[in-house]
Amino acid sequence: MRNKASLAVIVVAIIAGGWGLVAAVTSGSGIERHSLSDSSAKESSSEAQEPDKDQQEPSSSEEAPSEQPAIDAIAGATRFEPVTAEQMYKVLDDRAKKYKENNKSDVFTPPPAGDIAAWKKINSDVVGWITVSNTNINYPVVIGANTAYYTSRGYYKEASRNGVIWLDSDTKFGTNGAITSQNAVIYGHNWTNCWRPVRIGNPNDVMLAQLAAYDNAEFAAANPYIRLATSDGDHLYEIFTVFYTDLSFGYNYADGSRVPGIISKAKGLSIHKFNVPVSSTDKIITLSTCTRILGPGDNQRFVVMAKKIS
Repeated sequence: MRNKASLAVIVVAIIAGGWGLVAAVTSGSGIERHSLSDSSAKESSSEAQEPDKDQQEPSSSEEAPSEQPAIDAIAGATRFEPVTAEQMYKVLDDRAKKYKENNKSDVFTPPPAGDIAAWKKINSDVVGWITVSNTNINYPVVIGANTAYYTSRGYYKEASRNGVIWLDSDTKFGTNGAITSQNAVIYGHNWTNCWRPVRIGNPNDVMLAQLAAYDNAEFAAANPYIRLATSDGDHLYEIFTVFYTDLSFGYNYADGSRVPGIISKAKGLSIHKFNVPVSSTDKIITLSTCTRILGPGDNQRFVVMAKKIS
């Protein structure tokens, strides 16, 4: 009897405890809900509001566009579908073509080689064109207000380390554009081919750097001519001396009584034997460029002289 009573008490306690647990959970939940911040409540409230008409999904009656705008391979690439090299090249090629088509007037193309008149429109100082066989010497020839003007300028008169091929400013011209001076001295830089053994035909040697090939006797024998065109026509010159000198030799006189002596001394300095007769009245060109063959220092030059034969 006593055991039955005890069992009844335990059952009643369990039932009562269960209802208490439910009440506690319900009460805690309610406290937690009411302790939400005002901002959270406002967010919940705004989320419950109806979306804007503009943000609502289109109704079934609205027609979807027939196709999506075209997106090129580069713009559409993702880490899941990366752009391939072929796609990239095609896109860049297409864009380059489109740019050229839309900006034809902005794309500058230099005049063709040898077109003195066309180059003169770009730079009025252009007076000729020089070409040396089996070298890349194939350039316009300019003349400045003074000999030093083009030392550090390019053909567009921009700052340039390589510079141009330019005539001594003492050189005289006739009204038809022909050179009338007896000794037309032509300068050009050589930054890259100043030492022995000289390089022959290296494309990195520009302006008069490939002139150094005439240090080689076989090259000199195989390429004895220089062409110099001016407004009056195309002229051929035959090389009669190639030599090294320092600046104590004043070979850059255009006219006057010193020119015959310059020709005589230059022939005596030649590193190769040329069987080319030259008189004191012949018209000549003198190509002068830098060298370091004689040792350190910038007061030395490599010089090639040629007489006019046509």
